[in-house]
Amino acid sequence: MSDLLAYLPAVAALWLGCYELRLLRTGSDSPFAVRCLCRFGFCMAAAMTLLAAPTTYLEGVWPGFPRLTHLLGREMEMAALAFLPLAVIEIGLPRPRLLTGRLHIGVTLSAIALCAVLFLSSGVRTRHGSLLADGTGAVLLASCDTVFTGYSLWCLAVFLVPVHRFARGLVPGALRTGLRLITASLTVGLVWALWGVSSIVTMAVDHRQGAGLDPVGRVLGLCCLVLGVLGGTAASWLSVTTTAGRRLRAYRTYRALEPLWSALRAVSPGTALDLGWPSVRLFSLHRSEFALYRRVIEIRDGYLELRSFVPPDARALSAAALDRFPVPPAGRAAMAEAAVIAAALESARLGSGGSGAPRDAGGPGVAGGSGDAGDAGDQDVVLAYPADCSVEEEAAWLVQVAEAFTVAGLVEHMRHRVTR
Repeated sequence: MSDLLAYLPAVAALWLGCYELRLLRTGSDSPFAVRCLCRFGFCMAAAMTLLAAPTTYLEGVWPGFPRLTHLLGREMEMAALAFLPLAVIEIGLPRPRLLTGRLHIGVTLSAIALCAVLFLSSGVRTRHGSLLADGTGAVLLASCDTVFTGYSLWCLAVFLVPVHRFARGLVPGALRTGLRLITASLTVGLVWALWGVSSIVTMAVDHRQGAGLDPVGRVLGLCCLVLGVLGGTAASWLSVTTTAGRRLRAYRTYRALEPLWSALRAVSPGTALDLGWPSVRLFSLHRSEFALYRRVIEIRDGYLELRSFVPPDARALSAAALDRFPVPPAGRAAMAEAAVIAAALESARLGSGGSGAPRDAGGPGVAGGSGDAGDAGDQDVVLAYPADCSVEEEAAWLVQVAEAFTVAGLVEHMRHRVTR
């Protein structure tokens, strides 16, 4: 199992490459930049595969196999990093004035060739997954690691600074979130590249270094590439998570309204709409927003049927409820509304209507209990929320009313007040 985990960085890089390839095939505003990121993903996946510990331990295939995988892995990693500055150049982000595509390609080819010459000239040998060198060979191999580390830091820095500056000027959204994740990925990448200094030190001191990624390098590489994948694919997964979060909130609101909905349905069952579903509790999550909308409509219709049962002393009942069940100021309106609803439900159950029809208020509520209804009659209590509100705002208000409606003893208290 641990052998398979060693290939996780390669899987992450391959995922990014495949995603960018799909973008390239479906069309993009900057096809060359997308092509660079696609090549970065595939080259890095190949490098992480070659440098994985299980690969470097395959000495039984050929005695020089660990040397070959180490050299090819380092070369592929440098080739992958080379595509990052090229993407910045193509997009047109601010960069060092002297940096051009031709100059960068020349530096890249020189660094790759120099690393290969230094490595092959060092006379390196392998033993149990480690690279060994003596005397001048150790110096040459440490020099190879120095060139590799310096080139890696340069490519990452050239990509990080422009992307970070560009992300700071963006408005909140999928693009800014993706670029921030990419910035975090590049920051971890810089730490990963700096960790390469440890190979230089161990080669200079002990004349030994690992042929593949050590545990620390593997963890840093995995974190870097996973953050890069999340940033590069933010446009896809962010919309999915946003939609899922919105549907989950709608479902939670739907369930929170159930006590109030059930009480209204008990006295006016005709307000329940037939949705064609087996149960009001059973439906898939993608229907939650529609279900919430229908539940708000049903509660609104139940309110309308209940208006004729509002007791004539609605204001006194709401004031009594607030005295009996004190709540913070922010919850007084919802408690007053719930108290009048409980009283109206009891009146409806007894079959006694209120004294007179209330005037047409601009919303579904039957009571607000705010205590500032002017000269209106007790039965005509103003609404506690604006009439022209959205479904989300109305649902949020109804949740407050439903929570107040479930306060222990409220319904029983209003039942005694109405029946005595």
